[in-house]
Amino acid sequence: MFMSLILLFAALLPAVVLMWYVYHKDTVEKEPVGLVTRVFLLGAAAGPIAAILENILFGVFEAIIPPGALLLILEYFIGVAAVEEAGKYAALSTVRKHPEFNYVFDGVVYGVAAALGFAALENVLYVFDGGLEVAISRAIFSVPGHCADGVVMGCFFGLARQRELAGNKAGARSYYWLAFLLPVIEHGFYDAALSTESDLMVLLALVTQIAFVVFAMVLVNRISKSDTPFSTNPTPATAAPQQQSVYQPPVAPVSAAGTWVCPRCGQQNASKFCGECGTPRP
Repeated sequence: MFMSLILLFAALLPAVVLMWYVYHKDTVEKEPVGLVTRVFLLGAAAGPIAAILENILFGVFEAIIPPGALLLILEYFIGVAAVEEAGKYAALSTVRKHPEFNYVFDGVVYGVAAALGFAALENVLYVFDGGLEVAISRAIFSVPGHCADGVVMGCFFGLARQRELAGNKAGARSYYWLAFLLPVIEHGFYDAALSTESDLMVLLALVTQIAFVVFAMVLVNRISKSDTPFSTNPTPATAAPQQQSVYQPPVAPVSAAGTWVCPRCGQQNASKFCGECGTPRP
């Protein structure tokens, strides 16, 4: 029992620490703990669903494609990375129209919550199966890697929502796709490289993972310092109201003979009033 508690603590600690770090970087407007927790739990719930889909896809790919590079790419980029990141993306998408999701950095907070929820459950399963040695290695590479994927996903998701609310639908679509595809590419490369069991590829995977995590943490700090709120479609500057011109009939010059032309009906007159329409002489 005591050992089980130690393993559980070791499995959950990396996710808790990273979630705490990112949450406290949200310096402009803290997100509700309840909403962050909900996204975290939805990310964890995506884990079992992803596991089922991965087993199905692996079976399909191995049944129709011979061993080789193509099979490796399909299994790890689609069968693992795309499936798992889609689960996190779905959890993140639940707050897309939530009123609390109103800053770019909010996307990072919720993206990391979804990713670390997924990573926490996955880590518990791996650590209980492999022990403290697995807990240490995953605390250094796997869990931070999931967190970094969540940072990138959340960053581009926030930028996409910002553009969506500003009326830039094409830009929003591009950023929504980047929010999904960039983590898939990084995640797929890491898993595929490790699966080759080549010393060079494993080393490359670990170095790439560390570099990606460092990049994500730099991104967290940068966005945290320059966070911007969402805005609706900007209203064009309203031009100053123009004063309505009041019609003033032109004053017809008086001829030398003392006659004048009525500005209203055009009748030529000699008296003080127009003989046609009664308009006074200008």
